[in-house]
Amino acid sequence: MKSPFLAALLLMVGLPICVCGEPSPPTWPSLPVPRIRGETIDITFDADTGGFQAINQCRLSVRDGVLVVESFGEDPYLARPLSIPADACEVIVELRTTVATGGAVYWTCGRSSQWGEDKVRHFPLQADGLWHEYRVEIVTPGGLKQLRLDPGVAPGVYEIRRVRVTTMKILDVAVGEITVTEKSVRFNLINKTPTLVWVITGNGKVQIPAKDQRVVEVPRRRDRVLEGVAIEIQLPEPGQSLQRVVWIYEDSLSADWTTVPGDLPGGYQLEISPPDNAARIRRGQETVVAIAPIVAPAAVEGPGFITRVPKLSISNQGDNVALVGEGVRVQIHIHNGEIAFNLEATGSAGDEVEGPVVRPVGLLQQGLFAGLEYLGKGERSSSTLDIETEEHVRFAPDPIKVTMPLMAFVTDRTGVALSWDDMHLQPVYATPNVFDGTTDHRMALRGHRINAVLRVGDARLEEQILWAVARKGLPDLPEPPRGRDAQRDLCLWALTEGPIHNENGWGHCVEPNWVRRFHVDMVSTIWRLSGKLPEVPELVPGGAHLPDEAAWFLTGRAEQWLQMTQNQVESILRQQREDGSFRYQGPYQKGHFEDTASGYCGRFAVLLLDAAYFTGNRRALEAGIKTLEYMKRFRTPRGAQTWELSLHTPDILASAHLVHAYVRGYQLTGNKEYLELARRWALTGIPFVYLWGEYPVMLYATVPVYGATNWRAPNWIGLPVQWCGLVYAYSLTLLAPYDNTLDWHHLAEGILIAGEQMQVPREEGDYAGLLPDSFHIRLQRRQGPFINPCALVNLRLALDGKPHRLEVAANEAHRVVSPFPVKLEGHQAVIHAQAGTRYQIVVDGQRFISVDSRGTDVVPLD
Repeated sequence: MKSPFLAALLLMVGLPICVCGEPSPPTWPSLPVPRIRGETIDITFDADTGGFQAINQCRLSVRDGVLVVESFGEDPYLARPLSIPADACEVIVELRTTVATGGAVYWTCGRSSQWGEDKVRHFPLQADGLWHEYRVEIVTPGGLKQLRLDPGVAPGVYEIRRVRVTTMKILDVAVGEITVTEKSVRFNLINKTPTLVWVITGNGKVQIPAKDQRVVEVPRRRDRVLEGVAIEIQLPEPGQSLQRVVWIYEDSLSADWTTVPGDLPGGYQLEISPPDNAARIRRGQETVVAIAPIVAPAAVEGPGFITRVPKLSISNQGDNVALVGEGVRVQIHIHNGEIAFNLEATGSAGDEVEGPVVRPVGLLQQGLFAGLEYLGKGERSSSTLDIETEEHVRFAPDPIKVTMPLMAFVTDRTGVALSWDDMHLQPVYATPNVFDGTTDHRMALRGHRINAVLRVGDARLEEQILWAVARKGLPDLPEPPRGRDAQRDLCLWALTEGPIHNENGWGHCVEPNWVRRFHVDMVSTIWRLSGKLPEVPELVPGGAHLPDEAAWFLTGRAEQWLQMTQNQVESILRQQREDGSFRYQGPYQKGHFEDTASGYCGRFAVLLLDAAYFTGNRRALEAGIKTLEYMKRFRTPRGAQTWELSLHTPDILASAHLVHAYVRGYQLTGNKEYLELARRWALTGIPFVYLWGEYPVMLYATVPVYGATNWRAPNWIGLPVQWCGLVYAYSLTLLAPYDNTLDWHHLAEGILIAGEQMQVPREEGDYAGLLPDSFHIRLQRRQGPFINPCALVNLRLALDGKPHRLEVAANEAHRVVSPFPVKLEGHQAVIHAQAGTRYQIVVDGQRFISVDSRGTDVVPLD
């Protein structure tokens, strides 16, 4: 799904400038220019429904000039025909409701006459019973033909006072490269139209012939800390023009800086220059962050574009510094070592502002835009390394794709994080700063009223994530969709009665292309749920995303399990490099800066260290420790899903693998550094988890990666894949007994409950109990393939502290692996088993003992 403002973002122009005395940076590629506005059509309801007809799950009536939409379902919509010649349109819906839900605008156009998810713009509704304007921009090649309104996704009453459609023209005049020098700004202007255009600068007018381009140089004044350099392009249509403004912040120029009272940690101080609408954060004599402008009226061209920066004046100077300017109001105060900004548009109710425009200075070490970007050293946002379609442009995305309120940068000078409370605000994030064309970095928010908190310090990115979570704490758990007994019965039905099973065994997914085999994970899970072991002619490894190997030991096949484990270790050792790394060679290396990644190495580390944990295999332990040591070089979770995604792509499975591996390393060696590394990687997974909820099933849903399969589709940003989250949540259950940085158990349980909410309920047919591969948040739609529920069962047992995998007990003399809880008392194993069950244990990774259980079994080991 694209943001209402994505079309405007595709219009961005990169403008290099000189910041804080650094050398002049290189130029950046240009992006297309904004649309220009044409005629406006108002649809009102004084006499009738304005041409709208109720199409689905609603009825329409008119009362006092208001269109009343009564919804009696979860998918109400109304539509009307139109014939508006335009390349694009802005649609404003003036609506009020008390129903907490979200709305949407669908359309058809001359070149695409069918309704579809490729032509929709969503917006959240404010359920306060007051009138609000909701704006979306739609692209309509061939002209707008039909307009459909989806006022909400829940029963209730929605009132619409007006629908306004403004035509917009997509221009064929582009601003190409822009170069900033000490004396001037050079604009490379490209005219693709069949007629000439004029450009007005401070020096006069310049003509750009049809189908041609010219470099236009505009002198700089260099008389203000924040300088605007503008050009005006006069278009072929009479009376139409557009303005582009470059805002150049230059710290070396003098200004009347005032220090904001309050203590910031690390020796930082905040200074403001109200007439320049600028602030800066300094440590000693070095500026590490510019905030320029502090606030500005939001430009019609879209988020990130600023055409006017008003001067500010101080209206109150105390602990809370109050500033006012034309159309804007600001409060700034420092509390608990954080900088709080309260920004507001003071014009009409529909006006918006953008700010604070935070510009950290220095070379990028790490960057995060929660839900969309997880960047390493020197990387660029909105790159095509993970997505090659137009969806790679995510400078200002649909807010529903933001998983938590956090944007952050770590540079070689400082770390900066911005957080906010209202998740309906439009965030803007770019590195390098393509909006202003600089090599610094940019983050800001856009809305009518903005409350944001800025944190500055030398902390790593993981500590910024922890700070953002700790501000409000982890959200309360969602309501489970069913009780524990009903949940158990649903999973058991899926495994024993549902279509995932036939005479040949179980499929990982229900779809017929997944071969049915007698997977050990399914057999073990059925035994956990029912207490009864299915009779199977053979066992094969795996089957579920979280393993349970117990059935090998319950069916007399422990020796087969041990041999497979040893074979797997030998295979992995043949792939390991001398430095402990694992290297990927294949099509998904394209674009990545090396042939390895944290998630790729982490998967092998888990297999090696699990083998060492269960069997005592010394070679596996030594090799696993080598990989743990090698992985200290990584800082970004990425590259765990190279069966369909780039080695470069940020990935929650990478976080999961590294948490799991480092906890195992700690358990096997006692090295506390490994526990600290497990904690750090656990924090890296949080930005993949939704910590807010707009829809019934959303809170604690997990985005799998920040990228697209095969770089194109599906684009997984904003599209939860909960099985990936279940693997991450399981790794948190391993960490939780050793670390209290966060309530890891609570976070893992939230992820589990979200998975149970996504699970197909019994009343919806044969797929009942299965977990959808992905879940569409706005449509609240389960999407296949549909996966067996074993991971849900395994995680629930782990969270409840119940047996869910093989159990291990070890002392200086022995290591014992059992399908039941076991402890060592001297040279004997005490096992709490199921009376009447025959099972095996493995001693010291080499001996097998069969036990006929009496309930509590004492087994001599020597």
